[in-house]
Amino acid sequence: NNQGEPLWPVKNSTRMWLIVALSSVLLQLGIGANVSTPLQNNSWAFLVAGSKGFNNYRHQADICHAYHVMLAEGVPASQIIVMMYDDIAFHKDNPTPGVIINRPNGNNVYQGVKIDYKGKDVNAENFLNVLTGNKRAMRGVGTGRVIQSDENTNLFVYFNDHGGPGVLCFPTDVLSAVRLEQALRKMNERKRYNKLIMYIEACYSGSMFDNILEENTNVFVMTAAARDESSFGAYCDYGICLGNEFSVKWMEHMDSAHKGSFETFFHQYQHIRTSVKQSHVQIYGDFSIGSFAMTPNHKTGQRLLEEDHEEGLYINSKRAPIHTLKFKIAKSNETSIKKKSQRDLHVLLKGRRIVDAMMERLVSEATADQPQLRSTVSKTRMGLSKQVFPCYMELLKEFQTHCFGLEHEYLIHQYHKLANICVLRLDTSKLLGKLGRLCSPYKRAVSSPVL
Repeated sequence: NNQGEPLWPVKNSTRMWLIVALSSVLLQLGIGANVSTPLQNNSWAFLVAGSKGFNNYRHQADICHAYHVMLAEGVPASQIIVMMYDDIAFHKDNPTPGVIINRPNGNNVYQGVKIDYKGKDVNAENFLNVLTGNKRAMRGVGTGRVIQSDENTNLFVYFNDHGGPGVLCFPTDVLSAVRLEQALRKMNERKRYNKLIMYIEACYSGSMFDNILEENTNVFVMTAAARDESSFGAYCDYGICLGNEFSVKWMEHMDSAHKGSFETFFHQYQHIRTSVKQSHVQIYGDFSIGSFAMTPNHKTGQRLLEEDHEEGLYINSKRAPIHTLKFKIAKSNETSIKKKSQRDLHVLLKGRRIVDAMMERLVSEATADQPQLRSTVSKTRMGLSKQVFPCYMELLKEFQTHCFGLEHEYLIHQYHKLANICVLRLDTSKLLGKLGRLCSPYKRAVSSPVL
């Protein structure tokens, strides 16, 4: 640990909270809601960082920032549920223990955040149980808190982590688009919400909803990226990315809200769509929500405002681990850190080459009877439908069991090859039986997680 050599600048002064008039941009009371019910009494926010590890600093930093945004929006702490691994604030590589910032010279967004579910409790099953209000399933887990909602409740769900085609990732499992859609549909049928707003920060996040989410369920979704593209880390100038582009854009936009602002979801989408430069922000679901104003300006609370700042460096999420190591090699003043980073970079790049070769072999096996499809399987990111998921999830589960699990984050960017095999209806029976033997030599050749 080299705490004497900060990776990024941190403001030393006490953070300032300024009282401002608020317009709730995310949790609106819209048509069909009980307008006489104050916003803070009938809204819930569920904030989730699905990753672990200091290399994924940006995910938990975004979630901590969002916690303060929700408080400023009038959602009481008792109705904000936070799920995050909580392993970066006091990580040995954090130059400022106990401090998490979401931009250079930023305030400590970790301070005051109440985390309900940490460590191994951060998983897809618990996510769905909290979302759907399954209190029995969460007994003895974390705080046990779940969303307690009814037909007049507005919900805001913000997920931030890695994603692949049709999946959102947690440290040890994935949430498929179909499982999420089923949960949302059941919640709608059981009248568990008035309006449900979801913001999803993940690579390929559009694939969770494109051609999958129904349009008449009072669910409005905004994703950081289209179904076939990566999202980007933001403020990566100091090695570790302090946030994600989509996330810092929507939260900083809300931080700057002023008295008299009065937006619709479409208005906010237009602002974010044009300010996010590296990916294409998408919207899905019930667009009737988007045309309504968020909330009238009836709530005044605290909002954290900071000084103007530079735009900073954006990095493709897939390249973020390489960027971090190259930064240490170039900027560290200690020879030992430079040498270790050079070794780590060599191992990382070697690991990527090994699993690239493995995936080529896997695709060759899958297309042995139809070699003309080999390039399509490897290079395209085909659209998904609900019908594809039984095949895709079976193949993905076997791959994670016999080949490489989710700790090898680089491979998440190659899941499209598995999905394409199912989209093209290639015979997977032989492939499923061969995965263990096929992957075994490549697993032996990899000495550490392939990031």
